[in-house]
Amino acid sequence: MSDTKARGETILSVRNLKTYFDTEYSLVKAVDDISFDLARGEALGIVGESGSGKSVTNLSLLRLVPTPPGKIAGGQILFRGRDLLQGGEEDMRLVRGGAISMIFQDPMTSLNPLLRISFQIAEALRLHHGLGKQEAKAKAVELLKAIGIPDAERRADDYPHQFSGGMRQRVMIAMAISCSPEILIADEPTTALDVTIQAQILELVKGLSDENTMSVIMITHDLGVVAGLCDSVCVMYAGRIVERAGCDELFRDPKHPYTRGLLDSIPRIDSAGRHRLYSIPGAPPNLAGLPAGCAFRPRCDRAMPICEREYPPEVALAGEDGAPRSVCCWLHAAGHSARSEA
Repeated sequence: MSDTKARGETILSVRNLKTYFDTEYSLVKAVDDISFDLARGEALGIVGESGSGKSVTNLSLLRLVPTPPGKIAGGQILFRGRDLLQGGEEDMRLVRGGAISMIFQDPMTSLNPLLRISFQIAEALRLHHGLGKQEAKAKAVELLKAIGIPDAERRADDYPHQFSGGMRQRVMIAMAISCSPEILIADEPTTALDVTIQAQILELVKGLSDENTMSVIMITHDLGVVAGLCDSVCVMYAGRIVERAGCDELFRDPKHPYTRGLLDSIPRIDSAGRHRLYSIPGAPPNLAGLPAGCAFRPRCDRAMPICEREYPPEVALAGEDGAPRSVCCWLHAAGHSARSEA
């Protein structure tokens, strides 16, 4: 199979995924009927404010949602045509860390403080590739060198607390890529890192994706990270995808008022000092008690009466860069406009 053909192949299809949390007071719909596709070699960004459902979506992909109180209430997660929700736990153990890996958000709490770094990296190699103890450790040292850890032979026997935040994040990446996964899920991999280390981490992930035709799902609230890494973007709000587009097109011409608000909230070097930085009014909704209609309506300056009554349908739009493009907003639904509803 040629590299071009490989990159066009759909490797992951998520269909109507629903993940709910049954709390003492109500049912929280953290992920509410979302669908998206991921092609081989593609970098997909999932963006939105805290609480929008980004991390729960990707924990659901690996069936890591704590049960109870959480549960995957419906949908399909088709990986290479096989529904991951239909297999048993032993089947998922073979997928996690092998075919699909994840870089977790906080490397200090994700790494075991009592185990040496080399042991933690080698564990996945021994489980998924059947390597012996010494062979797995040698491979772990190679991975540490590949991700830019200086003096890797010596540092491999260090503990997590002996590494800086950026170095621990690199170790997490080494663990995630150790088995050459087909999909890498990165959950806020640059949170709490300075901008220099952020750039190095993103360049490392992009290089690995290009070299190994590895697909990447990047979960972030930082649109600058998306611009530097991703091919396409899904914007989430209140547990749903409200807009999807190719990365360049989303930045050039956002369609949903929420997406436009996120982009307007980014400081621009060409407008510094000219006006006050924009912020989206209000706060994200409480998922335990969502009102009828569009969840973004209370914060939207272009809301119409129908927005209060009905949730908008997903409207397919013409994408200029070949990527699928759609938006869930009454402003773009046939027969509805601000003028007609005024």
